[in-house]
Amino acid sequence: MPLHQDTLPPSPTGIRFKPAVVTVGDELVFGERSNDNQQWLLQTLQERGCPAELALILPDSIAVIAAWLQTLLGAHCFPVLISGGLGGTHDDCTREGIATALRVPLTRHHHCFEMLAARYGEQFTAGRQRMAMLPEGCELIPNPVGAPGFFLAGVYAFPGFPKMLQPMVNQVLDSLLPNSDKEGWQVREYLLPVSEGMIAYDIEQFVRSHPEARIGLYPHAERFPLEVTVRLRYKANDPELVSGFDELLATIKRKHQLK
Repeated sequence: MPLHQDTLPPSPTGIRFKPAVVTVGDELVFGERSNDNQQWLLQTLQERGCPAELALILPDSIAVIAAWLQTLLGAHCFPVLISGGLGGTHDDCTREGIATALRVPLTRHHHCFEMLAARYGEQFTAGRQRMAMLPEGCELIPNPVGAPGFFLAGVYAFPGFPKMLQPMVNQVLDSLLPNSDKEGWQVREYLLPVSEGMIAYDIEQFVRSHPEARIGLYPHAERFPLEVTVRLRYKANDPELVSGFDELLATIKRKHQLK
């Protein structure tokens, strides 16, 4: 089923794009499964030039999901992209958590119910029918291979299966960011044969003068404290910042007599 533009309206006028990523599942909190969805969501937002404000891993708990969603919405995060917990089993409680956070009841979404009934036929069990119980007033995010997601009040809920999640998220972001910078953020890395402590102050001074840049220092465990990677993250098409950072590194190399 195609995702029509009128189904997913663009970002409301005047709302700052401040994404938050939430992945739900006890198996993630307990460290039983790698959180590939979180990594993909974060990379996708960064590549679109709108890196996430923060990322959370939450258990299968209505109360915990609701509390943290209220915190994110209170901090004006938009959109809140949440994956996992939309199935029909007892531990799939993301729907209830979202409804509780938004202070709306769960009701049967008739269009969703009809879609699922047509898809599953005689195998439309009580558990699968539960997937049509959604927060009142929400709209659907079509899923070409399974139950739809939904969105309401800046919260966008997706299934946890990557083959479903990824195309659905991309279409949502296309709707919210129709004119987004496809180049996104750029990343440059520099390897220096010195400890991070020797260059930390100079880097800190540059960050204070260029708050738009995101710079990380990552010492190498194998050669600690003799080697560090400096990673510069910056918006595309900012040659002055890159030139200034190159000058800083040249100064650092001269100061410490590095090659």
